[in-house]
Amino acid sequence: MSARTVIAVFVLAGAAFAVPAPECSAQPLSSRSATPFYPFLGYWKGNGQYGAPGKDPVQLALSLSCRKAVSGLAVRCDFVGRGEAMTFVEADLMGTDPAMGIGHWFAINNQGDTHDHIAEWPDAKTMIAHYDWEQNGKQMRENVVFRFTHEKDMDFRSVITENGQEVGAFFGKLSR
Repeated sequence: MSARTVIAVFVLAGAAFAVPAPECSAQPLSSRSATPFYPFLGYWKGNGQYGAPGKDPVQLALSLSCRKAVSGLAVRCDFVGRGEAMTFVEADLMGTDPAMGIGHWFAINNQGDTHDHIAEWPDAKTMIAHYDWEQNGKQMRENVVFRFTHEKDMDFRSVITENGQEVGAFFGKLSR
């Protein structure tokens, strides 16, 4: 039997057992699950600083572009921070687990980090998020606060701690 004949037999056998995919009967989740993250929507520009205690901070020009994703059930953002000594790039996906009612902010950056922050909205203009991990036997934590001070302005502060001691901070202001 030639190789062509063998391939044809497998293709026909697969077609004989192929079953059409059932139609999905599940109703889409309410778009309300992503609405807490909607203040991020749009294009933002601003300035920020990144540094460690006792060291001069790096000045960064910031841009953030966010849009609805997954039929409005999530917010997808692209973040860039550019400075003389570094460029920081991050992709974000934000949404709420409807079963648990917990907000998630998934972040992947060009430093090799992938974080699943747990996000809360104590009020309509403030998002508080954290991510905990262990690194080299040390307990690490990132605490982030975003404040939407006006419809067109936000500020943020991210603090990294190692065993409870601050080892880095990133903060800034953006406008659209």
